[in-house]
Amino acid sequence: MVTILDNRQHVSTSVVDEYWNDHTVTALPFKTADESARYLSWLYAEYPLSGELLGIWGSRDQQIVLDYGCGPGNGVVGFSLFTRAAKIIGMDISLKALRLTQSRLGLHSIDENRVSLIWISDSNATIPLENESVDFINCQGVLHHTSDPQAILKEFYRIGKPGSTCTIMVYNAESLYLHLYTAYEKMIVENAFPGLDLLEAFRKNTDGENCPISRCYAPSEFLEICRGAGFDAVYEGGYFSRSELRALNRHRENCLSDERFADEHKDFMKNLTFDLRGYPQYKGKYAGIGGVYKLRRP
Repeated sequence: MVTILDNRQHVSTSVVDEYWNDHTVTALPFKTADESARYLSWLYAEYPLSGELLGIWGSRDQQIVLDYGCGPGNGVVGFSLFTRAAKIIGMDISLKALRLTQSRLGLHSIDENRVSLIWISDSNATIPLENESVDFINCQGVLHHTSDPQAILKEFYRIGKPGSTCTIMVYNAESLYLHLYTAYEKMIVENAFPGLDLLEAFRKNTDGENCPISRCYAPSEFLEICRGAGFDAVYEGGYFSRSELRALNRHRENCLSDERFADEHKDFMKNLTFDLRGYPQYKGKYAGIGGVYKLRRP
């Protein structure tokens, strides 16, 4: 069994640590290796265009891979099964998530020498790895929940080898999820989150109403943060959740004639274009919640 290393000694916990230790995504353990593998296929199907935009597997021949914020092990298991990475390192602030990852690795009989699991804390951005020691970093749905995302990106730069790459997903402000699903379906049609501004409503409408931090970024904003940490960075677009696509089908026409709907959101809807598959784009990029960025360390 893969050992979980504790890197939280002498570090005080934050509200982010406490929340995600109590609210681990996919909290039920898998019973079989087949069930675990099928969940990976289901997960990418559940978020249209996620596999296409993320493209994280590849061969990773003999690479050192870090899955930062690994949760219950989707990335760690995926890299173990579908790549030839020499070493996969999973880090998370949730001990429960790491134990789920540990259990899944056992189901798949992954060589314990090939994987490391490390328990970290949101209150300390320092990553317990050597300078220039990692070839690829995967970080999906994590930085927008952290107390200091800029400091973590600087750590990604420090530990990355020259020429190393990162694939990062953070919530996308130029998305149907913000401008239609939250701003119209939830706040206007359902009258949810009364008295809150849009960004506070968004926070409550993503990962639980009590989630302490849940940001979204305009692509230009997040690119600036990545470049400020030293990376070359490209925005690939935002993959979709089923919730926002259903909201589009329900409200695409009537939201534009609703006087309660703010002009900034109407302008967003009016400026959508659609590809041949019917997926909406904004400024030439897919307009989903899952904003995907590809980073390279010079």
